[in-house]
Amino acid sequence: MGIYNSIEPKCKLNLKIDNDNSFVFSIGKIKNKKGIVNISKEDKVIYLDFSDGIGAMYSNDTISIQNSGNSMNPYVHFKECNDMYIHLVKKNKVLVNKKYLIRCSKKNLK
Repeated sequence: MGIYNSIEPKCKLNLKIDNDNSFVFSIGKIKNKKGIVNISKEDKVIYLDFSDGIGAMYSNDTISIQNSGNSMNPYVHFKECNDMYIHLVKKNKVLVNKKYLIRCSKKNLK
């Protein structure tokens, strides 16, 4: 549950999952896909099954989605994102990581 943002710089995909497992994928202010996410667990791995065949894995506040297939199995879930894999990080985690990166960058400049 929560708000997740893409860490890929060219992909502006966001995901919101509510307590009732309803979800909304959006790019900017445009709602792209919505529905109910099914959650399952196998051998300590958490899987998320969104609508339209979008599957994902969840680990450490990060949702990983394979966005596109290959020549044998061609598909693209989010055409606005050109990456094969999309990693969505929980919003508060992204802010912490950005602060850490800024702090590291300042140290490197000295």
